[in-house]
Amino acid sequence: MFLKVFSVVTRTTEVTKRHAILPVLLAIQLLVAVRVAAQTSVKRASDDTVLKQIIIFGRHGVRSAVAPSTTLAMFAVRPYPDFGVPVGYLTPHGAQAETLLGSYFRDYLLKEGLLTGNNQKDARRSYFRANSIQRSNVSAASLAAGLLPEVSVPINSYPLGQPDPVFDPISANLVTVDTVRAVNEVQEIFNDGETLRSASSGELSLIRSVLFGYQNGMQPAPSTPSGLVDPTALPIPLTANTSGVATASVINTGGLLSTLIAADPFVMEYTDGLPLNDVGWGQLSLDTLSQQTRLINLVFDIEILPPYLNQVQSSNAASHVLRSMEQAVVGETIPGAFGNAKTRLLVINSSDAYVIGLAGLLHLHWLLPGYQPDYCPPGGSLVFELRKSKSSGEYIVRAFYTAQTFDQLRDLTSLTLDQPPATAQLLIPNGSKSATEMDVKFSKFEQILKKAINPKYVENPTTEVPPGPLTGVPLQ
Repeated sequence: MFLKVFSVVTRTTEVTKRHAILPVLLAIQLLVAVRVAAQTSVKRASDDTVLKQIIIFGRHGVRSAVAPSTTLAMFAVRPYPDFGVPVGYLTPHGAQAETLLGSYFRDYLLKEGLLTGNNQKDARRSYFRANSIQRSNVSAASLAAGLLPEVSVPINSYPLGQPDPVFDPISANLVTVDTVRAVNEVQEIFNDGETLRSASSGELSLIRSVLFGYQNGMQPAPSTPSGLVDPTALPIPLTANTSGVATASVINTGGLLSTLIAADPFVMEYTDGLPLNDVGWGQLSLDTLSQQTRLINLVFDIEILPPYLNQVQSSNAASHVLRSMEQAVVGETIPGAFGNAKTRLLVINSSDAYVIGLAGLLHLHWLLPGYQPDYCPPGGSLVFELRKSKSSGEYIVRAFYTAQTFDQLRDLTSLTLDQPPATAQLLIPNGSKSATEMDVKFSKFEQILKKAINPKYVENPTTEVPPGPLTGVPLQ
């Protein structure tokens, strides 16, 4: 999120349907499979599949605030806590949490037989990729330390600060976004900024109360303290950004983005293990901490998920995921894929915007304990398993969303198959047979994803030059 914060009727029907069916899909998942003890627990007794490949497409771990203290000081009556690392960097606590998550995946993949336990051998059949920011690189390395301990695993990445076309095709000049079309689509869906402000009044009031030290956001709010800016009162233009246009920042959301910048540290304060008096200055319960993240999802609904913007910004990443699975099926290396035909473990680490974008193309939804629907917490990952039936020889896809809970992150809880992170098996619309038969034949999954991807926004695989291992990434 905040990827470029500090650099200077069919379409409508599709998104309307998305919002209309979301409660139904979530209800189905809650009833049958939303809270899964571990990936293994959702397998049917008759499951005769073998895991052939896993793709962990996830968000970086717990980081510091993305805005400097001078910016944050404009929004709050008290100074924000110091995370002890530069702006936007992964914290040491966040790195530990990523390693714990990697250890869980190691246990799981050893049980499934995808990892052999020979770390050198397993590393040769693994591929780690990160977008070109410190927190993603160090998150991938920390996850690798848990997955493949005592092995130096290369993290493939462009130099820090150089846009990666897989994740940010706009900044990388892979695509040119039609801002007029994008704005028209967003305004068709969301009407205008004042409509959004009214619909989000509870969250805006809550955040304002925390920033200005009022204990109850539902009370009539006093005037803005002298010398401060009330981000929740700023206009929400829903027009095109005129500078700093990048993936997830095509639309000018004005006051919504300013409010998110001001509230962004709260989740990180809690999950980084800071004293509770430092989490929103002691004014947020775990429930209200979760509640205010609804604004993050709202901004993604505007910046990422409208059909046109979703295809423009996410087609290239989705095509790489699909090709990576295809090459495992055919047994031959395919240009434009992650890794090669022998790669069985793929870890792709980036930011929440990119995870949400990939999920949006497939219309995937999840709800994990303590979180808001479709929220992508630090370290949260879409997980795609490519499996093969021992009886029929068919390949199938099984999808999950996996994330440590708020308290597992905060407490650095050791994760095992008996004490796993929160996991939901995902229903794949137009692919899953039912809410209890969520597996999808690979041929059908391939068809669904190809239909969702717009080739116009995909890098030419024959001319693509993927990055190699990046060294010298600062840890702090």
